[in-house]
Amino acid sequence: MDYRKIHIWEFPPTRTTIKLDDTFRQMLFKKAIAMFDNREKFISYINSQAWFYGIKRNHNSLAVYSWIKGKKMDRKMLRTVNVPLWVLIEISKILSNAKSMDNLSMHNIEKHIRYYSGWGRSIPVFPSSLPLILTPEMYSVIFHFLGDGHIGKTNVSSSYRQMNPLGLKNFLSKLQNSFGKFGYGLNEFNNGRLNVPKIITDFYAYYFLLPDTDTFVSYVPEHLKKYPADFLKVALFSFIVDEGNIGEVITIYSKNKQLLSDIHDIGEHCGYICHPIREKYACKKFDCYRFSISSYSYPQIKSDIARISQIFPTCDLAHKTAIFLEKIPNSSLSM
Repeated sequence: MDYRKIHIWEFPPTRTTIKLDDTFRQMLFKKAIAMFDNREKFISYINSQAWFYGIKRNHNSLAVYSWIKGKKMDRKMLRTVNVPLWVLIEISKILSNAKSMDNLSMHNIEKHIRYYSGWGRSIPVFPSSLPLILTPEMYSVIFHFLGDGHIGKTNVSSSYRQMNPLGLKNFLSKLQNSFGKFGYGLNEFNNGRLNVPKIITDFYAYYFLLPDTDTFVSYVPEHLKKYPADFLKVALFSFIVDEGNIGEVITIYSKNKQLLSDIHDIGEHCGYICHPIREKYACKKFDCYRFSISSYSYPQIKSDIARISQIFPTCDLAHKTAIFLEKIPNSSLSM
C-alpha cells in the first residue's frame, strides 16, 4: 500500500526548529540575502512575513547572524542555534519565486536536514529519512496518548507511562520508527515513563488536529474515524494495550464516556462484536465506564494482528499479545 508522505513543511511552522548541514545552511542564507541586495532588507522582509505566522517580535541582525552561523554566545557559553521552520519556508519561497511551501527549494532544504526539534532545550529528533510516512504505526500513537499518554501544552513536557517494560519499549519503537532516533532518560524509562520530544507531540496536535487529550475531556474527532480499516484496527489495539483487560472477553475501561463511545465506534467499524457501554461500580460507587469485545471476534482479531504485524511488528497487543493468544486454543501468530 502506498502511504501518504509527510514533508517537513507540514510540521507546525512556529514550533519547529531545524538543524541543517553547516555548508548548505550558510549557502542558503547567502543566496536569500543576495535577492535583497543587503542583509537589512532581508531582515525587514522576514519581519514583515512573521506577522502572517502570528509572530509579533522583530528579529535583528544578531538573530540572523546566529541562524547563519548555527551558534551564539549566551552567558559565556557557546550554544547551538537552529533555524525556525517558518523562516526556512519563507526563504524557500524567495529562492523559488513561489507562493506555495511545496517548492523546489523547500524540497532541497528537506534533503539537508540533520535533525528537527522544538524550541529551547527540546529533545532533537534525527530522522533516518525525510519525508516521513503516514503509516498505521504512526497513527496508532495517537491512541496511546488518549490512553496512558499525555500531550503537554506550551512549555509542559509530554510523556507516556507504561509499567510493563515490553509495552514501553513497543511505544518507543513506534515513535522512533515513525520519526527518527532521539535520546531519553534511562532512569525514567526504567521506572515506566518515557518523556516524548515536544516536537513530536506538537506535530501530532498540529497535523492531526487533535483536541485536548486530558483524561476527562478527550475524544476522537470524526475525521480520525475516517481512516482506512487497518489504521483503525491498530488504533484499537493500542488503546487495548493501555486501557483493556483480556480475558474471556476484551473489556475496555475509561472514566470518559465520550472517549469510550468513540473507541466503541471504532471497534464496530473494524467489524468486531462490541457490546453496549455500561457503568462499572466498586463498593456501590461509580468507578468508570466499560464495554467488551466478544470472544467471537477473537479469530478475526488474531488474523488482523498476524497480517498487520508482519509489516508493522509494533502494531500488535504488545505485552498483552501472549495473554490474548492463550485465550484461543492452538493459537500462534506465526502465519
